[in-house]
Amino acid sequence: MSLNMDKMKSEARLKNMAWAAVILLLISVLLYKWQQLEYEAEDIQLILTQKNLYQGAVNLKQQWEMNNKPSHDYIDGIDFQYTQLGWPIVNIDNKLNCEKLWLLLTNKINYSSHNEYLYVKNSRLIAKNHCTYMINNKALAIFYIDGTIHIVI
Repeated sequence: MSLNMDKMKSEARLKNMAWAAVILLLISVLLYKWQQLEYEAEDIQLILTQKNLYQGAVNLKQQWEMNNKPSHDYIDGIDFQYTQLGWPIVNIDNKLNCEKLWLLLTNKINYSSHNEYLYVKNSRLIAKNHCTYMINNKALAIFYIDGTIHIVI
């Protein structure tokens, strides 16, 4: 009788260990898939941010054309200039002001993510006037070449 009880306890232990292994396997697969989805969502967020910044620049360029192409403008506390081709640029003391440029092009919409946006000068870019924003450890750059704005990931 004791032999049967030991055998039943062994079988129960094996079943419990098998269930635990299956549950751990499922959890690891779900975590892996979750991480993939999170990376994909961050990539999509970066692409949408790029498109929104460009749309903000296009809207200001259209405003420039409709207002007889002024050399500078003032919106929501941000004083900015236009390039010779009508793209908005925020220069202070002949240097690009990355924070104000971000606010101007995003229409002061707060950006929220795991890492708040940071702007950094990046000397590896060819363009003289540029801003590099780090979003979720990925770079988005705004720079000007021959009076045209470029927003790249």
